[in-house]
Amino acid sequence: MALVYVLMNTEPSQMENVLKEIKEIKGVVEAYMVYGTYDICAKVSAELPQDLKGIVQKIRSKDNVLNTLTLMVVH
Repeated sequence: MALVYVLMNTEPSQMENVLKEIKEIKGVVEAYMVYGTYDICAKVSAELPQDLKGIVQKIRSKDNVLNTLTLMVVH
């Protein structure tokens, strides 16, 4: 099982809409609005590490997602 956390910034007025869209993506296990440098944190899981690429690309391509930081869990 491969696991990453995706931190993202959104347009401030669209944070709740983006969160709703992110939660609907297959492979997103959890997603939350957070305080700090980023607006949303999503936990993404896939059977194989190479499958994560497509899921992260779906997140990054969403309207109103300004930028992302992906953290791969190694242990």
